[in-house]
Amino acid sequence: MSIFTDIFNKILGKIKGLVPGANTVSDVNLTVELDKLAKGSGLEWKTSVVDFLKLIGANSSRENRDALAKELGVDPSFKSGSAEKNEALRKSLFKKIAANGGNIPASLLD
Repeated sequence: MSIFTDIFNKILGKIKGLVPGANTVSDVNLTVELDKLAKGSGLEWKTSVVDFLKLIGANSSRENRDALAKELGVDPSFKSGSAEKNEALRKSLFKKIAANGGNIPASLLD
């Protein structure tokens, strides 16, 4: 299973737990539901890929982020663990989630 598929399945699991009757990420306003999940946690999921991965219960280690970045085609010239690479990964990940039906605002994709 790909890392993205694992992440997407974790998102879906969280959504199903938050919204009875939801079967896909497109059944809900994903941003609203993730905001509810993050409330009081101190996690800045919209601006930090590490916080986003922690929020959904995914592996947020540098090694996992590097592997996910490779899977999503993030520029390999970015230094592992750098803010630049993490930001590029966050955007790529959110774009892929949106492409798979997730309601992610355009402001989080740019």
